[in-house]
Amino acid sequence: MSKLTRYQAPSPGKLLSHVLERPGLVREVRELRPEQLGKLIDFVGLEGAGELIALATTEQLERVFDEDLWASDRAGDEPHFDAKRFAVWLEVLLESGEGAVVRRLLELPEDFVTLAVARSMLVVDIDALGIALSDAPDELEPIEKALESVAYEEWEEFRLIARDQGVFELLVSVLMGLDREHHGYLRRILERCAAMSQEFIADNGGLYDVLTSDEMLEVDMRGVRDDRRGAKGHVAASDAKSFLELARQGLGDPTARDPVTRAYFRELVRHDEPATEPGELARLLAKATAHAEPTLPRKRAKGPRQQLRAGGPNAIVPATPSLLEAALGELRAREPTTYTERMEELAYLTNVLVAAHAPNGRRLRPIEALELAVLTCDRGLAVALPKPTGARAKQLDLALELVARTPLDTLFRGGWVSR
Repeated sequence: MSKLTRYQAPSPGKLLSHVLERPGLVREVRELRPEQLGKLIDFVGLEGAGELIALATTEQLERVFDEDLWASDRAGDEPHFDAKRFAVWLEVLLESGEGAVVRRLLELPEDFVTLAVARSMLVVDIDALGIALSDAPDELEPIEKALESVAYEEWEEFRLIARDQGVFELLVSVLMGLDREHHGYLRRILERCAAMSQEFIADNGGLYDVLTSDEMLEVDMRGVRDDRRGAKGHVAASDAKSFLELARQGLGDPTARDPVTRAYFRELVRHDEPATEPGELARLLAKATAHAEPTLPRKRAKGPRQQLRAGGPNAIVPATPSLLEAALGELRAREPTTYTERMEELAYLTNVLVAAHAPNGRRLRPIEALELAVLTCDRGLAVALPKPTGARAKQLDLALELVARTPLDTLFRGGWVSR
């Protein structure tokens, strides 16, 4: 009789070696969904994933950048581009050679590359600066001294000045590589950055104008990112906050879908192609990372089976299905198409809570947000139904009828305002 052994997930190094040594898995890297590729890179570690990243498509990396290069300090805050993190990506990409990095940059959106440069350095048109200050020699001298006191690189009429010394030399090296074969492209990038910097110099230290200028570019790129992620089901922090505020104030028609949610589902791209069996790499990744997935702790209690809910760290509620959960179970059996719509609405509400609801300053984990979304929709269902006067079976029939014709986001608003 063979002895049973516990499954041991492969280490990051072993998983990476396994991928790179198998031609079939190498091909599968380019077929991974971006979120799977991002998870694989996180598992291996960005600094050690150079060979893996070299195999990925630029489209995959652009989607991974949407998650990895944008961060906010608190839930509900607008995310900001992280230039330091982008510098780490450049270092990793350089492992494949300067030519490979240049090709990647040319394939990425020009706005994205401009933002990355503007976040890392100040680009000053020295000729234009001299002309602008020719009638103010008293101002020119201190500015010249200030410019000479920082690390810089000359490129034609431009002076590239470090805004972040830690990434400056690396970025200059990459830009000079870009210049050798794509001079015109680099000139466009630097001219745009110089236009941003010119406001700062003309105002003799008007840093606010410069930040406002490149903040505008960041807003544009953030909008592109939000559109791209929105098509995949993500909710922008600003939209999530708007939805929760509308719900909190009880504004709008309580029986109709709100404008924020209408716009979300209008833009949502549904993929109707048949599901395919995941490749070997995807299965390996799922096994390797499954042990790290966070789960809610469970508590045993005397009496009926009970489990934790998102109502609080120690909140215990009966595990008996709520009226909403029971109605959704019946809906799944009777009207599978409508049930699918309700699950999309529940996913939307979960994303809203993750993006914009931070009780006690802590961002909710997805499982916590899901449970809170269900709890709130169930509360909204109770508000919408007549007061119970009969058996649970009768209440379930009424609930099923209401859920079949009412989007969950509408029920959520009713439950959120009545908290």
